[in-house]
Amino acid sequence: MDRRFILWLAISFLLILLFAKRPEPPKEEPKDKQAANQLAEGEQPQADPAGAEGLAGQTDEPPAGQDDREGPEDEPAEQEQQVVPQKLTLGTVDPDSNYRMLVTLTNEGAGVERIELASPRYLDLTDRGGYLGHLALRSAKEGGFEVQVVGAGTPAQQAGIEVGDRLLAAGTKELKPIESMEAFRKLLAKTKPGKELKLQVARSGNQRELVAKLKRRPLEVTRPEVENVRLWAEKLPAGLRSPPSFQVTLEQIDSQTLSGKNRQRLEDELPLLQEFDGLELRKTPWEVAEQTADSVTFRKHSVKYGLTFVKRYQLEEIPEGMKPSADYPAYNLTLELSIENTGDADRELAYRLDGPNGLPIEGWWYAYKIGHDWGAVGLRDVMSRTFDAEVQQFAPATIATGEVEALEGSPLAFIGVDAQYFSVMMIPQKESADELWIESTEFVSLSPEPKKRSSEGKYVNATCRLLSVPKTLEAGGKRTDKYTLFAGPKRPELLAEYQSVDSPQYSLGDLITYGWFSRIAKGMLWILHFFYDIVGNYGISIILLTVLVRSCMFPISRKQAHSMAKMQELKPEMDRIKEKYKSDMQKQSQMTQELYRKHGVNPLAGCLPMLIQLPVFVGLYRGLAVDVELRQASLFGEGVRWCSNLAAPDMFWDWSAYMPEFINRGEGFFGLGPYLNVLPLITICFYILQQKLFMPPPANEQAEMQQKIMKYMMVFMGLLFYKVPSGLCLYFIASSAWGIAERLLLPKPTPADSTVALASSADKPSTASSDRITKEKKRSSKNGKPGGKRGGKSKRKR
Repeated sequence: MDRRFILWLAISFLLILLFAKRPEPPKEEPKDKQAANQLAEGEQPQADPAGAEGLAGQTDEPPAGQDDREGPEDEPAEQEQQVVPQKLTLGTVDPDSNYRMLVTLTNEGAGVERIELASPRYLDLTDRGGYLGHLALRSAKEGGFEVQVVGAGTPAQQAGIEVGDRLLAAGTKELKPIESMEAFRKLLAKTKPGKELKLQVARSGNQRELVAKLKRRPLEVTRPEVENVRLWAEKLPAGLRSPPSFQVTLEQIDSQTLSGKNRQRLEDELPLLQEFDGLELRKTPWEVAEQTADSVTFRKHSVKYGLTFVKRYQLEEIPEGMKPSADYPAYNLTLELSIENTGDADRELAYRLDGPNGLPIEGWWYAYKIGHDWGAVGLRDVMSRTFDAEVQQFAPATIATGEVEALEGSPLAFIGVDAQYFSVMMIPQKESADELWIESTEFVSLSPEPKKRSSEGKYVNATCRLLSVPKTLEAGGKRTDKYTLFAGPKRPELLAEYQSVDSPQYSLGDLITYGWFSRIAKGMLWILHFFYDIVGNYGISIILLTVLVRSCMFPISRKQAHSMAKMQELKPEMDRIKEKYKSDMQKQSQMTQELYRKHGVNPLAGCLPMLIQLPVFVGLYRGLAVDVELRQASLFGEGVRWCSNLAAPDMFWDWSAYMPEFINRGEGFFGLGPYLNVLPLITICFYILQQKLFMPPPANEQAEMQQKIMKYMMVFMGLLFYKVPSGLCLYFIASSAWGIAERLLLPKPTPADSTVALASSADKPSTASSDRITKEKKRSSKNGKPGGKRGGKSKRKR
């Protein structure tokens, strides 16, 4: 049976390799997987003017006019002032500065395109190529590629690149002309952090050479959605939209409303970017009225409607004495939205404000996000809290299929999009909980509707849309609302600082949940952080946690070891019972149980340590899935890619070029993902070794069959454990190693009386057995056996 099973595994593996999709040798593939997913120049979807940046993370495709801005085709009544499209930045990615993030904005719709975190704790886990900075390159008529934006603290800014420069050539050793933006992406993908990149730029008619020292790519909590889609899709789906976050338009002008009531799906009736005729708040650039180091003000005037719109973004700055505090609340922007009636008549107005979109889908093939309820969750869920209800979670798949109805009538505490370790939330800055700003909250899918019975639903880019309460503005009147826009890590202490109406009861801390065994999970995390403060490595901290747990379990495991050792000693007697009662399975089982009872052996003792460790296992698993501090925690240090994230699989080797697509996608039971993971295999090997060394001998044929099934079940367990966090595998490996050492090093319980007991039990039956034999003799004598009636008759014949 073992040979047939091994043969089946070998044939299955050969078939997988036979039908695997091989890489095409003529094409030069970049080392970084992200660059391999780049589209050729000109293949960007029309719905993405600003998000055409390659996954190498450095360039944007040139905007192709306004072809992505769907909406009414009617011409405005009057010609508005022409404003040039422009990109701006707030903050920096320099971790030593007074800002926690670098925000890239666009005046096209006055929205947020990208938010990059400055802390080295939060780096991009997928892109390991060199990071130059997001330059939003576009083709220049004079030749080369024009730089549209340069973020503070980026290698590009430190090298001296400026907005308006034209990139002509680049190279790590020698300069080579940049033939296309795709070629530039591939060049950057082949570089490594810490390496230097030579650049030739043209500025004011002169050419100069610059040298940039590349870095690791920082994490982006908001970015163009096309960069997320390329991680899991071979090609961009039709209908993909990637608009900036926090765009605004009008929902109601006097008696006219843009959207109907009681709609199940917004996109069924209206295009995503539709507006009132001649308004064009989404489609055209806004005027940049004012810009400072930490704020920018956009202004848009509508001649047709006599309205002036102002959006001001203010980035939170860290006070000088609070820089070391990771929990100081500086992961936010303040959005001030004003609408002024510059006409002569009163206007009843209501606006609609879009929520965030484009959050990262880290770990798209292995991530496990814990939900607040029993419903299914995705990689990016919409989370909402009102003042009369608990936190509500809406999965992106249900939003995409129109199963979620709008929320109406309740004062809003906060709402936004929540990923596994990061969130982007909108908090109305109201004076009281009873103040009603938002009349309705709609849930919107920016992705094409996923196929039925597929896992595409978890990738949906879902967001929210706030529809304000209508308000009458007199001539010259103004309406102003403020929102706090949180965009950062889900640290419990940090989230607790962001409160609605200054009430701790309605803080963002409600976003975190551990599900089952929450107290145990919090206890495990507290112990891990305690050990980390001592040793400075979470991998060693997990090993120390294992030692602590196994030490507390030592009395139980020692008793288990003695019980298993006694069962090994009882094997000769068990074999004798098996041979004697081989035709009577019930009798065989009774005698075996009696033997166990006589010698104080519990055959189920081996299950007790596993049952005791089960809450620890679940708690640690959920802690790894929630605690952002364990994300990016490395086992061997920054320089080693293997086990560089204990909250993810170890990712020993990228085998995506040799495996079929259904394996690389990471979906379903056999979707193992694009990497070979070694720690789950080591874990299963330790389990098999433990089973072989210490499994008690089978008492009967049924037990023997169960042990064989357990052996083959290890292969099944290997598939289940294949994508679990490497930190969890480390716990199991350390626990198994402890158990093996404990059994081998403990003195075996072989006292002399044990041997005598075994010898006596082999020579004579037990007391209970003697009593049963006596009863059987009496019963047989009554039925005509010796001492019965037949014996009496024979005596009378004599």
